[in-house]
Amino acid sequence: MSTIIQQNMANSTAIKIIAIAAAFLLLSSVAATSAFGENTSKEKTKVKSTDKKEGVKKTIQDKIKKTAKQPTTKKPQTDATNPTSQTNTTIQQAKPAIDPFEAQKSACKQKETEREQYECEKALRSTQSSEDFKQKSKKHVVGPVTFYYPGAKVEKSGNVHILNLKFLVENTGSKDNVALYCTGPAACNYDISDGKATYKYAANDFTSGQIVLRPGMSKEMNIMFGPAIGYGSYVPFKYDPTKQYTFNVKESWGTATIPLDLK
Repeated sequence: MSTIIQQNMANSTAIKIIAIAAAFLLLSSVAATSAFGENTSKEKTKVKSTDKKEGVKKTIQDKIKKTAKQPTTKKPQTDATNPTSQTNTTIQQAKPAIDPFEAQKSACKQKETEREQYECEKALRSTQSSEDFKQKSKKHVVGPVTFYYPGAKVEKSGNVHILNLKFLVENTGSKDNVALYCTGPAACNYDISDGKATYKYAANDFTSGQIVLRPGMSKEMNIMFGPAIGYGSYVPFKYDPTKQYTFNVKESWGTATIPLDLK
């Protein structure tokens, strides 16, 4: 009986030892699992943090690259900060304009012979003179001829009144020659009047009593009025500032009355 009791106690002790050992192993396993889980969680957090930092770093690098690729806009230099610009502006302002007449005159000098150079410059001076005359004149078209009139003044010397009229006449409307006739006081197609009295010329520059204009050609025409020269049959010109005077054209190719606006 005593032996049986001893065996049971021994078995009970062994069972307790086994149970304690099993419990210890179970606790160790749980602790290990918990530690592993904690380490794994820390590793994941660390990886996420690293990934986040790498993402931020990459974003910053991309912005730097984009900024580097963008072209730099240069601010225009003002005259105050650009002495060269000021100098160039001054030079441009100081540069004189090219005179067309001088340029054409230089072209005439390129002609081969002196005769050709002379004729070229003569035609150039005539053209320039005509253009200057037109610029200061009023234009009156009479048939195929255009009369350019710049105005005139009456000169007085005692009881003698002198009116010298100057026109530029140009063949602008005919392909043929046009002639202006004034061969003498009794046979002249030009005179002046004040609305009542008519006055014949005292002198003119018509060559052989006529001025011939080729197509496109222009010439100056001078005709003077003053003392009578018609053997007592013509009245001398007397200027009256209260009256209006006209220059009368009486040609076969056209007639007109041109206001003189005398002063």
